[in-house]
Amino acid sequence: MAKKNESAFDRLLKKLTKATPIEQESSVKLDHNFDGIQELNNPLPPWWTAGFIITIIISVFYIFYYTVQGNDSQYDEFKREVAKAEAQKKELEKKEKSIDFNTIKLLTDKNDLEEGKKIYLKNCAACHVADGGGLVGPNLTDNTWIYGCDIKDVFKTIYNGANNGMQSWKQLGIDNVQKVASYVISLQGTKPAKPKAPEGQPCNKS
Repeated sequence: MAKKNESAFDRLLKKLTKATPIEQESSVKLDHNFDGIQELNNPLPPWWTAGFIITIIISVFYIFYYTVQGNDSQYDEFKREVAKAEAQKKELEKKEKSIDFNTIKLLTDKNDLEEGKKIYLKNCAACHVADGGGLVGPNLTDNTWIYGCDIKDVFKTIYNGANNGMQSWKQLGIDNVQKVASYVISLQGTKPAKPKAPEGQPCNKS
């Protein structure tokens, strides 16, 4: 009986697996027999063998590069990043000790307010809404504020957090907190889409 024409896919599959055809399995049978299950001694697929050899070659270069030559490993990079983070932490702690809330000034420069807006939208809008109308957090557009609406009060509230559930945002850094505080004050008097009812005490900006 003439052999059926094989498709290109079948030929490729044979090259990739080198599996023994079913009709020739008796030639690769082993003596192992487990409850009627016969083990075959099929060769490893060429793609697997090639991958194994490539892995060995790469490992040789890897060991030589990182062990023999002493180049940086991921662990060395990790140690550098940890040291960098520790230095940044110490610098932040130093700034925190020297911060004087009385010296905080209201920023009015357009670029500073734009930066403050970006920080606000990323970190504050979830509770206060993008237009400042308030949701979980209070309305920032009216003239009635809980913790004071002076730049020093707003900065301190953002930097230290508040006892109403608002977290501290000191991780933003002093400069960024000053920018977002200035932007928050700039929202006062604007018209949000769905303003939340007033909370706190009336105050005047200074």
